[in-house]
Amino acid sequence: APRGCVSCLSIASMAGCQELMGAKEVKLILATGGPGMVKAAYSSGKPAIGVGAGNGPAYIHRSADVEKALSCILRSKTFDNGTVCASEQSIIVEKSMEQQVRNEAQKQGFYFMNTQEAGSLAKLLFRPDGSLNPQIVGRKAELLAQMAGFEVPRDTKILVAREQEAGPTRPYSMEKLCPVLAFFVMEDEDAVLSKAIEVLTHEGSGHTFVIHAQDSQVVRKFALQIPVSRFLV
Repeated sequence: APRGCVSCLSIASMAGCQELMGAKEVKLILATGGPGMVKAAYSSGKPAIGVGAGNGPAYIHRSADVEKALSCILRSKTFDNGTVCASEQSIIVEKSMEQQVRNEAQKQGFYFMNTQEAGSLAKLLFRPDGSLNPQIVGRKAELLAQMAGFEVPRDTKILVAREQEAGPTRPYSMEKLCPVLAFFVMEDEDAVLSKAIEVLTHEGSGHTFVIHAQDSQVVRKFALQIPVSRFLV
């Protein structure tokens, strides 16, 4: 690429970002970051694209290639140890698919925490004021387990916690910028749809949803109702 194609501010500050966004040479702003950054982009007078927190659920439908689906989730969630806001935050399956998904996931390096382990890690994920604990961001799964006081196999790539609810008292239902996933098991397809909407309405509305399916009917059904701007099939 030509020299100067990619540039950066050597000292990052909100004032510097506002100056840059207001420069006459800037024609379009893509803002990723905290609410302050997104608000500044929208207030700049320039065309801007921005969104809040990501909290993308991934639905593994019964028509999916389960091995491939989990491989995709693994690759996405371990890239930069899960610091990308668009990476998956939970897996949702129907009850009839639970054991198949668990078995394949364990083969690929997913570790399903027991209730005590999940509780210990939950205390680490968020601070008392509800904000994400910066000490866990981008850490490897094995280190996160050690920090929470339990051991996992050395080939562990992702920690998984069973969850059924979404909300401010349910840390696994929120955006976790590390290789940690929630695992929702619902009775049927309609319950999966309701749960995905519930998770996104709590946090992540307008961001990302993933569906692994080869049934075009179910893809269309979800696409018409899921409140996101980025719908991945």
